[in-house]
Amino acid sequence: MLIEQQLLDEYKKYDYLNKDREHPLVKILVSYIKPSFLFKSEILTPIQLGKAVEGADSKDGVQSEKNLKWLQQNCEFNDDFKGGISEYNRRIGFLTGTYWAWKNYEKLGNPKYFGSMGYRKLFDSKYFLELMKYDAIIPAIEINDHARTNMERYLYSRDKNMVDLTVKVMKKFHPDDMNLFDEYFKMKAGYYHEMYIMKKNIFFNFCDWIFPMMFELLKYCHEDFMPDKNEMNLVQQVQSTYDIRDVAFVMERLTGLYCYKLTEDKNLKTVKGTYHIFRNQEEEYKNKLKVIDILRKRNKELVKHGTTE
Repeated sequence: MLIEQQLLDEYKKYDYLNKDREHPLVKILVSYIKPSFLFKSEILTPIQLGKAVEGADSKDGVQSEKNLKWLQQNCEFNDDFKGGISEYNRRIGFLTGTYWAWKNYEKLGNPKYFGSMGYRKLFDSKYFLELMKYDAIIPAIEINDHARTNMERYLYSRDKNMVDLTVKVMKKFHPDDMNLFDEYFKMKAGYYHEMYIMKKNIFFNFCDWIFPMMFELLKYCHEDFMPDKNEMNLVQQVQSTYDIRDVAFVMERLTGLYCYKLTEDKNLKTVKGTYHIFRNQEEEYKNKLKVIDILRKRNKELVKHGTTE
């Protein structure tokens, strides 16, 4: 935890940016679904995700009463409110916290900048030194393994039907962005991790852009994109931690597309920021790779038998 503490100490050096607590310059939600190192400062604001379904299984397992008490005591906010979408957290991930911020922005003090990060993925703090010069900070672009395009990477880990549905939803809600969509998914590098810091108006535009697509996708049952029944024994132990997050997976890809959209807007000063990733759950990562491999093999079989058209 030494590195995490060092990063937190660096963030605290910029607490002065929010010296007027009633009118803060920047607030960043740090999302938690279980106890971990607590990133909390005048800027960093912990939020519990999935509050409405906190007793259900998740990618991090079922949380004990002790863990839930830790979340209650240490998170300043949770994503459950009247009209909220906390109950969908297991399918949409980060977006339940994003939606809470969008609809409860005044509870954050109506900051000029809003950011979203996870407790294991945070930007370097150096960008706060000249924050007012930027319109948005997005993750540094990441080169894909094996020189895959973003679409190939998408198909590598998901059912083609889900990919086709993503295209359909994009065309319905944002036909003017389809050229950007095609460009981005042909690239061999992308913007991942669903982390960003944006001026308020850009953040609100992002919400207006992504949430209609999310609600459209939620109309479809995740079972429609599950493996064949004969394969269920292979994925049963990780089914609830990966496949049920079908919409979350799409949202991560579309968030990356939105980041690309920002970089293409010449009127905006968008910075590709370096970030820290704290990986302390190697077993979870191995499970993810296992499921990806299963889905990849299934997709190959579907293509072989001509069932993806």
